[in-house]
Amino acid sequence: MVCMTGTATESKELVTFLRDKVGEHLRSVLYYDDDTRDLLYIGDDVADAYDERGRADVLRDMRLEAIEKAHQEDLYIHGSLDCTIRCFDDAVEMHFIHGEACGTAVALDSEVFAVHNTFVGRCLDVMGQ
Repeated sequence: MVCMTGTATESKELVTFLRDKVGEHLRSVLYYDDDTRDLLYIGDDVADAYDERGRADVLRDMRLEAIEKAHQEDLYIHGSLDCTIRCFDDAVEMHFIHGEACGTAVALDSEVFAVHNTFVGRCLDVMGQ
């Protein structure tokens, strides 16, 4: 599977949407495909926390997850895998997988995710997380 047409443009539109909805709680947005990596947004604190090698490691992780898209779709009988979400103490990572070689990764402060998606926040509370 290759990238859908327009995903880079849509990813830029996502930055605008997220900045409007979550403001300073947006940490970063990264678009990647076969040939490029485009850091569409990065907060100052995130830029200070990750050096170039750290950013490359994150990108490699995103690419590996994208390669697994077809396998995950075959394994789970739920249809197309559109997004994975990882909840950490300080941030929530959302990975919108557009194809086996491309996607958009978004990082938000964890508290804004709980506010905008109380169901996940409540589940985390029940689990003592």
